[in-house]
Parts: sequence; structure tokens; C-alpha cells
Amino acid sequence: MAKKKSSLNEYKSFLEELTGHDIKPVYAFFGEETFFLDRLQEAAIATIPEEARDFNLDVLYGDEVKAEKVITMCRSFPMMAERRMVIVRDFMKMFDPRQTEAEAEEPSGDSSDEISLDDADAGAGSVDDLTAYLKQPNPSTLLLLTNERRPAASTKIGAALKSSKTVASHTFQPVDEMHLPGWIMEWAAMEHQLTFEDQAIQLLAFHVGNHLQQLTMEIEKLASGREEGQPVSVTDVRELVGLSREYTMFEFQDALFERNTEKAMMIAHQMMKRADNPTGEVIRIVSYLYAVFGKVWHIQRLSRKGLTPAQIREATAIKSTFYYDKLARAGRQYPLPVCPWLFEVLLDADKSIKGFSRQTPEAILLMTVKKITA
Repeated sequence: MAKKKSSLNEYKSFLEELTGHDIKPVYAFFGEETFFLDRLQEAAIATIPEEARDFNLDVLYGDEVKAEKVITMCRSFPMMAERRMVIVRDFMKMFDPRQTEAEAEEPSGDSSDEISLDDADAGAGSVDDLTAYLKQPNPSTLLLLTNERRPAASTKIGAALKSSKTVASHTFQPVDEMHLPGWIMEWAAMEHQLTFEDQAIQLLAFHVGNHLQQLTMEIEKLASGREEGQPVSVTDVRELVGLSREYTMFEFQDALFERNTEKAMMIAHQMMKRADNPTGEVIRIVSYLYAVFGKVWHIQRLSRKGLTPAQIREATAIKSTFYYDKLARAGRQYPLPVCPWLFEVLLDADKSIKGFSRQTPEAILLMTVKKITA
């Protein structure tokens, strides 16, 4: 089975397509994470010369325009330019909101991000007009559609987006906390030829979270004026964020690795005192610990299979020998049979902080620390 492309690889493919010669007449992008949608829109607009945009570029919003007007714009021809462009943000809002609230049931797969709009605004024929256009678009117009949720494949528009050879579409999923360090590494290398020390990536991910727009701005700052080939260090990230709580995150991790309850509780208390958003802070800490202890578990599992440390480092993508040795030592305090229980403790904390408990965020974190280090 072919490996599924990451959001970054999908973004790169669409970026090359939109700025190249093999461009399709219609693109539809979906997802709660608008970072990629905004970037692709900017790239598409950049292909229209500035002097030609007054007559050949329309940026519209679904709740402010009717589908019929959009189709009329798309069917018109460019003026003194190779192509005209019509962009509709939140394009599903062009239709009857009473219909767009209903969710379609799919026979397989996760349809939680899909919406159904069969026969929406059928009296005016707007859905039928748009689906007809998707099947036979004007080749001299680029229609770019964006929306948070994708139309269900069982609907007219959903089926047209999926089946038409003249349409390219993709849903960009949010980057979860566990995969955020890898995302940072890929983006920094792709955009700035920038590399990071392992713990520097963890530190940046913990500080910023999965806010991709802010992350890319911080990465750009780190890349500015840096000598080619010089990796970003923990010190660089600490100076950038200008806070001490991220540094204590590593002390907190080490205290847990040592099962030093007193020290871990003290650090957790200080971190919560400095937190602007205690709930969000606990969510980030739990996500970070889940990823770290996941590596501790993975190292032990591979070691039992007879792999050498070098092979394990390659399999787990841990480049730093120092960091690997620290995780391997943690395995002595948290051996393989203990790890499932450890993950249950973190899962309980995650549920509690997200509304399944009346305890304060600090109480939830301190109780979690006490359980882990007991």
C-alpha cells in the first residue's frame, strides 16, 4: 500500500501545480487549519500580474454572494491577461444554511468533517448550477473554493468534486501535538534549509503549540541571519521565546524520568503559576509527556526485538545520542510492563482537563505527577 502523503507534501504538490503550467480550472481546499488554505490562495493570486488584478481577480465570501453570480464571473473571459481568477472563501455558505447543517452518513470512513446539502436552494438551482460548472469549467478561469468542512461524497457537489477530472481537491488536517516536531523539521528544511537540535524542536513545539502561522513566523526569525548549516539550539529557542517556563519543561521531564516526586511537583506548580492559560498549559504538557513516554516505550520494545542502539535511533528518528541515552535510562524507571498503565494515567489527565472533572488544571497536573512518580 502506498504511503499517505503528509499535509506538507500535499501543500508542496499543489503549490507547484498552482504556480506552474499544468494548472486545473478548479481547486477546492478544506480543513479547520487555514494555514495551508491561506498560503495556497496567496500563491494563486501571485500568478496574476498586479496590473491585471483589478479586472481579473475577485475574492468573494460565501455568506455575501450567490452561486449564480460566482458562475457568471467564472464564465466571463480574462481582460488583457492569460487567466482570470475567482476565489470563494467559505463557499458552502452560498447555500441554504438549513440544509448545510445536516450531516450525511457515509458507509465507511470518517465523515465527521463532511456536510450534506442535497437540494439546497433547489428553487434557484444554485447547487445544480455549481455542479454543472464543476463538470465543464471555463479553462481560462481559475476557480478556487475553500471551506472548513468538505461536502459529503453522497451529495451533488461532493460527487462532482470527487469525480471531475478538471477539479483538484484536498482536506488539510490539523497537525496534532505528537507529530508537531516532525512538521517543524520538515517546514524549516523545505522553506529555509534550516536544521534543529532534537530538544530545540521539542522546546519550540511546546512553546508555540500547533498554531502553524505563528510557528512559521518563529522559524523565520530563527532562520534570519543564521550561518548556513548551523543548527538551531535550545539556547536559540529560549532566547527567541524569552520565557523560562519552557526551559523548566526539560527539568520537569528529567524529574519524572528520575521519579523525583518532590522536584517534579515543585516544577509543575511553578509552571502553572506562570501560565496565562492553565487549561491550555496542561493540555500541552500532557501531549508532550505522551509523546516522550511513547519514545521510551518504543525504545524498549525495539530493544527486546534485538535491535542495536544505532538501529533503534534510526527507527525512532532520534538523532542525538545524548537524548537517546536519556530516554533509554528512563526505561529503567518505566519498564515495558508499566508503560500501558502510564498511558492510561495521561489519558485520564487529558479527559479531566477537557471537561470530565471539576478539579482545577493545577490539581489535575499535580495528581498526574503524583501518579507517574509514585
